[in-house]
Amino acid sequence: MVIQRLEMCIGIMELVFEFIIVFIEAVSTVFCQNDTSPAERNYITAVPYIGLLP
Repeated sequence: MVIQRLEMCIGIMELVFEFIIVFIEAVSTVFCQNDTSPAERNYITAVPYIGLLP
């Protein structure tokens, strides 16, 4: 019973990590597409990547 719960927790954590990676990639894509001209931009937006990319 305990082993099954651990396996379920590991599976859920894998799904959560995969979701986070996809979400971060989507956010970075949106930021890249909404790029304005350098004269109008007063700041640089950096999206941090988690070191879990395959």
